[in-house]
Amino acid sequence: SGSQIYLINADGSGLKRLTVSSAIDTEPAWSPDGQWIYFTSDRGGSPQIYRISSGGGEVTRITFDGSYNVSPEVSPDGKYIAFVQRDGGRFQVALFDLGTNQVRVLTDTSHDESPSFAPNGQLLLYATLSGGRGVLGTVSLDGRTRTRLSEPGSDEREPAWGH
Repeated sequence: SGSQIYLINADGSGLKRLTVSSAIDTEPAWSPDGQWIYFTSDRGGSPQIYRISSGGGEVTRITFDGSYNVSPEVSPDGKYIAFVQRDGGRFQVALFDLGTNQVRVLTDTSHDESPSFAPNGQLLLYATLSGGRGVLGTVSLDGRTRTRLSEPGSDEREPAWGH
């Protein structure tokens, strides 16, 4: 059987199961208003991004471009979802516009992971590989401005902005 998404209060009370399927449901991410939980699931046959109300109910598929979309991260304003999309053998950071349902690949690297929005929502921090080592990079939401943040000789993974 698969894995499921649960809610629980910080004190350990109020355990509630949100998803019910034989699929693997993982990587939950809250919308800023607390109304939605976005997550990765293989319920459609390949990993895609879905959402469910934080109160439970019907699950809605969000991503349809490509056969592999994982690691959702919701922007601070709730307008975008950043995620990792596989295209061939490349894993790249992509941006989904919830208003237009458009997807834009933001990075030109091939081993990207762990996208994280800056608190102002204007940049994404992510990890990738360069020269066999883990490095950190940022990219603007239009994909035009990219910066490397890592120092030579370092090996970094799973970045997140402080809030």
